[in-house]
Amino acid sequence: MRYRINVIVVLIFSLLAGCKSKITPSDSYISEQQAVDKALESASAPRPEMSGAQVTPPNITAKQMTLQEAVKMIDKNNQPATGYDPTMIVWLVTMNGLWLGEMSAPNIVPTPEPVSYHHYAIIIDAKTGLGIESSLKP
Repeated sequence: MRYRINVIVVLIFSLLAGCKSKITPSDSYISEQQAVDKALESASAPRPEMSGAQVTPPNITAKQMTLQEAVKMIDKNNQPATGYDPTMIVWLVTMNGLWLGEMSAPNIVPTPEPVSYHHYAIIIDAKTGLGIESSLKP
């Protein structure tokens, strides 16, 4: 009887060991499509300073790189925000479209026309999927 229990225990451990996940480091990152989906969600959401996307953004690109590289691609003079590892892996998602600046300075008469932006970029943490920084350009 004791022999049977030992055999059963060994079989269970063997089966469990064969089922263990073989995760590579890249498996822990969100996919390119997930990064694009998160970027589109961000680009579509209105904020006090800008409208959401006025049209479905065409020409969407997503590239995986370090945070330091992504920040430099948005603005060559920028540095990663304090508290973030410059070598962390991120997605830089860029797109064209139309966004309107919606915050005008108070007491300006006549009210200026909203500024149009045509390029949107967002840096997304490749592990968590959270936005780190975004940028709009005319």
